[in-house]
Amino acid sequence: MEDTQDLTTIVESNHIDLAIAGWLDAHSRSAKTLKAYVDTINQFRGELLRIGHDLDSDVRTIAMVAQRFASFTRNPHKEQASKSTRNLRLAILSSFYEYALARYLLAPMDDQGHIANPLKIVSREEIEPYQGIHWLEPEEAQAALNRIDRSTDLGKRDYALLALLLNTGRRLKEVASLEWRHVRFKGQRITLTFEHCKRDKTMIDTLNVGNSKALLTWLYVYYGSDLASLDKHRPLWVTLSRNTEQAGKPLGIQGIQQVCGKYLEAHTHTTRHTFSQLMIRAGATLPELQAKLGHESLATTGIYARALSSDENPHADKIAAMLGIE
Repeated sequence: MEDTQDLTTIVESNHIDLAIAGWLDAHSRSAKTLKAYVDTINQFRGELLRIGHDLDSDVRTIAMVAQRFASFTRNPHKEQASKSTRNLRLAILSSFYEYALARYLLAPMDDQGHIANPLKIVSREEIEPYQGIHWLEPEEAQAALNRIDRSTDLGKRDYALLALLLNTGRRLKEVASLEWRHVRFKGQRITLTFEHCKRDKTMIDTLNVGNSKALLTWLYVYYGSDLASLDKHRPLWVTLSRNTEQAGKPLGIQGIQQVCGKYLEAHTHTTRHTFSQLMIRAGATLPELQAKLGHESLATTGIYARALSSDENPHADKIAAMLGIE
């Protein structure tokens, strides 16, 4: 009898492992996404196993454990995880059950004996879109660029890099992956092709003359004046280091983040927010902003624009005058 029970446990475990493996293979597109999925499903399964259940338990048990698991945090200064973290964990678990249910790999039952996704009855947190968004004022961005010592090779690289980020609003990964083959000349201006943007889009930006000049100056400094013979896969951004093992290697995501931290004292994504804010102030329409940011939906751009403008009150001076505030 014990042998039969052990065999049943092994079969059930393998069945669940198969569901996890298939789901991971179907949904994880990057190393970062894969890690988030693996960590979440393994930690959640551990919580279920700790109380004698598994991922194929009944709907109510899974939902109750999921609600508690989503709020868990190891940070001693926080009572529970942030709203966005909770929602992300629940979304990942829901994705797993949607996959498993669609392929009849798992069949969790509710109180009425119906097969259902347990995460459907777990409440989610309401989050204001683009909450906590941050950007630089034009004066701040200009001051940061002016602080760069452009008489050095390092300064020429960093100036070209930050000018590009602030003038295009491109994401960190998109800028970090630029190679010589992505560069085209259009008179005095440079056109850059950004491959593999979000949702695997290809985006093209023609830089203004100043931005083009800054980029070309840096490329001449590092690669020399004979750019026509340059290998098409050479990176636009390279590490300038006294360490001979690191010098000349592509300047990756972490390196670009360090450049932003050094001059802007902010995360790289702040440059995207700053670009958007400047576009709005320059009078760009929502469709124009949507096109430059690469948003799928105009509604998304609208929410984004409102978040960027939410602290502005054109009537603030008049109200202050009425109150006698000078």
